[in-house]
Amino acid sequence: MTTRLGRILALTSIHTLVLILTVSCGGRSDQEVVEGHEKEEGHNEAVEGLLEISAEKIAAMQLVTTAVEERTLPARLDTTGQVDFDQDQLAHVSARIPGRVHEVLAKLGARVEQGETLAVLDSIELGRAEADYLQAKAREQLTGENLRRAEGLYADRISSEQEMLSARAAHLEAESELQNAHETLHLYGMTRGQIDALTFDNQGRSLFPIRAPITGKIVEKHIARGELVPPERVLFSIANLEEVWIWIDVFERDLQQVHLEDDVEVRVDAFPDSTFHGWVTYLSDQIDLETRRVRARIDVENKDGRLRPGMFVRVSLSDPHSLGAGSSAAPVSTVPESAIQRVGDSSIVFVALSENRFQARPVRLGRRAGGVVEIVEGLSAEDEVVVEGGFFLKSEMSKDQLGEGDEH
Repeated sequence: MTTRLGRILALTSIHTLVLILTVSCGGRSDQEVVEGHEKEEGHNEAVEGLLEISAEKIAAMQLVTTAVEERTLPARLDTTGQVDFDQDQLAHVSARIPGRVHEVLAKLGARVEQGETLAVLDSIELGRAEADYLQAKAREQLTGENLRRAEGLYADRISSEQEMLSARAAHLEAESELQNAHETLHLYGMTRGQIDALTFDNQGRSLFPIRAPITGKIVEKHIARGELVPPERVLFSIANLEEVWIWIDVFERDLQQVHLEDDVEVRVDAFPDSTFHGWVTYLSDQIDLETRRVRARIDVENKDGRLRPGMFVRVSLSDPHSLGAGSSAAPVSTVPESAIQRVGDSSIVFVALSENRFQARPVRLGRRAGGVVEIVEGLSAEDEVVVEGGFFLKSEMSKDQLGEGDEH
């Protein structure tokens, strides 16, 4: 109220000054007085949300307008939810064998590719497994040579059949031991090429790499150089955040409005000018006996990573079945979502009054569906609204308001 009173007093002072100058100077024409008054009126229009933009600025802004459209929107269910990891794109990484941490390569928050080395362990158990493999390999080679010699001697009738069969049994046993030793190393994470390349010369320092099982971002890290880590301990958690889950609880009475594959719009306080889109992918078959609610899951694309697990969100579910035959839904005034501009906690649209005059009109929003939003209050059917370039008009409005603040 103080600001409004100050503006009134300021305008009164200007009118008084104009009259004094007109009477005292006598040389100022009536036309000049009228022009001065029009300038004052223009200033007052800016206070009321009116903007007059030059043709040059309008061309630079590339403004696009469209008429308010009457259309029938599907029924909407509004609720709240919470962002979670896509559990199908989440991996908890642990060591397959106990060992001491030799080196940590991956950092918290870093993006890693599938198969990339995250850390390296020095494992005595791996060393033993490598030694067992090399011994089994040597025994398999030795028994193989013995078998070939025994088969030759038996063919020449120099040795008995029993000696040949004994050599064959020993070789089969050695092959089985070698296969078991090979599988043990494979379970520890070694590739076939790494296993085949083992020799007594390069075996001994048993370094065991821990690799990323999926591509994603490291969201948890519980490992430090030099510490002993057991197999049951989670060392890293990796998540692909390009798609996230949102969990909501639907009241039993609202179940008829929720269906699998229904479109969903999601908004968060952290990004008030953005709307995220998803769809219902899971609806529980059970009702919570205490809350009388049903758990539902929404999948949302999150390629820019703005949605973070743990965030609270506002969710709007559109029920396309409400527009079927026999629907009694009435048409409502709608505008494209791009027409809505946020100013503090309020929503406004810019109405085109002429080619170069626009008005910032406060509006009350309703349902959203298919890229449009219902205008409950603030616009009429004949209004033309700005759908592209509104941000530039909001900037011009902010400049005008800042200028008024400097003057007063």
